[in-house]
Amino acid sequence: MKLSCIIVNYNHGAVLNECLRSLKEGLEGIESETIVVNNSPEDKPLDKTLRSYPDVILIANKTNVGFSKANNQAVAVSQGEFLLILNPDAILAPDSAQILLDFLKEKPDVGVVAPKVLNPDGSLQFSCRRFPTIWTGLFNRYSLLSKWFPNNRFTRHYLMLDYDHTETRDVDWVSGCCMMMPIQVFDSAGGFDENYFLFNEDVDLCKMIAEKGYRVCYHPNATVFHRIIASSGKSPWRIIVKRHQGMSYYYRKHSGANLVIQGFVDALVTLRCVSQLAVNFLKGLS
Repeated sequence: MKLSCIIVNYNHGAVLNECLRSLKEGLEGIESETIVVNNSPEDKPLDKTLRSYPDVILIANKTNVGFSKANNQAVAVSQGEFLLILNPDAILAPDSAQILLDFLKEKPDVGVVAPKVLNPDGSLQFSCRRFPTIWTGLFNRYSLLSKWFPNNRFTRHYLMLDYDHTETRDVDWVSGCCMMMPIQVFDSAGGFDENYFLFNEDVDLCKMIAEKGYRVCYHPNATVFHRIIASSGKSPWRIIVKRHQGMSYYYRKHSGANLVIQGFVDALVTLRCVSQLAVNFLKGLS
């Protein structure tokens, strides 16, 4: 088996059909398998979608075990020499899988490669970035400060706004919405760290792969359209908390900071988490 495509589903059964259709066309001629891990047993539209794709391997979890653990579950049963991690709200453009696969075959020093990610309207998503710093919590893609001051140096540095995204290049990390890597590289890096429930696990994996001596690459000749299904309304409070726990864990794992600095960072992350929970609560009242 050449390629294993892994999709973790959480209440995306209604849109997964488009993703699987793009895979059926995009993986034509490639010996492959598709594995869907369902983290939402109440997702009724998923059953209807999967009936149209009888070859898809389904792993059904009784509860939401998180993105990292679900991916690791799929890798454990996969047969492919290479892994394609793909979000259920992503649509792979024709030939993109083959482009990424050929790139990895030609460059054995590359540990992970990702395509250009576009919004459905064709605009660019900044899906390759530099490693986060202590400032990233204030100046990330969705922060108010980035919206108010889009040309500030912290946002420009983190989101790589100084790069036109038209040439293949090495980067720090790539989004987990679509990434391809050899199974042996994934295993050597220890897979996805299951201390991350959702968010930050793709940053961590790329960092671990880089520490093993492999390159992380962005390849704009391959393309994926990513819808980013997210409501402007209330978000589950548990996801907000888990995301911020992941931030603290990432800093603790990779910074080497002493207890005083780590405590200061934890306090900042907690303050950010509380503020987002408050905003989330107010959204629910509106």
